[in-house]
Amino acid sequence: MNNRPTDFYSLLAFGLGNVSFQQFVDRFKTKYNQEQTDGFVWDPEIQLDYTYEQLETNLGITTLPTYVDSESDPYDRSLGNFVTGSNRIPTQKARYAMNRKILRERMIAVQKFGQAALNTETRDALLDILFESTDKLLQANVNARTHQRMRICSTGQFTIDAENNPQGLKGLTFDFGIPEANKETLATTNRWWTKSEHTPANEGSTADPLEFLKKKRRAMRKLGYPSGHFEMSQDLLDDLYTHTAVLKRIGLSMNPLVTDASAVTAAGNLPDEAKKTQIERIIGCTIIPRDSLAAVDKFDEAAKALKPVTIENFAPCNVSFIPDGQIGTIKSVQQLSMNDPATRIAWFDGNRTLLTQLYDSKNHAMYVTSETSILLVPQMPKYMQIYTVTA
Repeated sequence: MNNRPTDFYSLLAFGLGNVSFQQFVDRFKTKYNQEQTDGFVWDPEIQLDYTYEQLETNLGITTLPTYVDSESDPYDRSLGNFVTGSNRIPTQKARYAMNRKILRERMIAVQKFGQAALNTETRDALLDILFESTDKLLQANVNARTHQRMRICSTGQFTIDAENNPQGLKGLTFDFGIPEANKETLATTNRWWTKSEHTPANEGSTADPLEFLKKKRRAMRKLGYPSGHFEMSQDLLDDLYTHTAVLKRIGLSMNPLVTDASAVTAAGNLPDEAKKTQIERIIGCTIIPRDSLAAVDKFDEAAKALKPVTIENFAPCNVSFIPDGQIGTIKSVQQLSMNDPATRIAWFDGNRTLLTQLYDSKNHAMYVTSETSILLVPQMPKYMQIYTVTA
């Protein structure tokens, strides 16, 4: 009896080694088990609808009991959570067409030569094209969560616009309620640099970056802020290592008896790692640099085609203060899957992401699609601070 496959799904099943699509997708768990969403953890609830509530968390400080007379009832204690706002979780979809040329060639070979075409070479070729499509979709979803995290932590908001979503929805902003008092934009000569080119000639004449950060952290401690750290883009931190006022403070902290010029020279000769250590000692707070880019497909008018364009994940002109530990959750919505015999489905991200194999008989093409509805939502917005410090 000849059991050769007669359709694309059977051919792909052979390429998978006759394991299910779900078993194949499960193999990616090890590769994508490290999220780049520091401070945000998956909400254990997968919602049935798209509306979420933002719970604001206080520091969980255990307060003293209230002194009352012996006949009075006790007062309730606050558990630290209350609703501050709600919105709707956006949906992200993507798909990759599996290599049509390879699929067509292998299908013709099977139809022509039968069992003889079902060899190791065929299996490896099919596995490669399915791996490539699935891998890109899962990587894109991880990148999307990283992008959300970095934008939220560097701007206090997440905006869907022409920059990060050129082919889809635009003009949607998720504002998570960081108080206006926690935001500041430096102006005129107080800016660390007054132009986008961060050279000594463009430094703000009254700018003192380390004193600025030191005062901010000291004020936060007096207000009872939790332990935390400053975040900025790696490029901004690299530029900070060359700022004259920064070098002067580093040099004088090492030897207060030298002249300003000598202090700048001495500090300038330090390696970047040593400069960072001195900066953190002076300001009394850790700095975490964020070196992260995202890529989006944008239509190129000249080429008349989609081309990948890279964008900064962390706002390059901003510095933020972020509490240590968990600062929010990753909200998700249950995706709808139909019992369609024309598709093969699998789940990822703890059943939060739906992957579908779909054969388009009209165009003789096979697609792998991804659908997920996920939004990172901070729970400690009143303890986050955002500063725009430079041009």
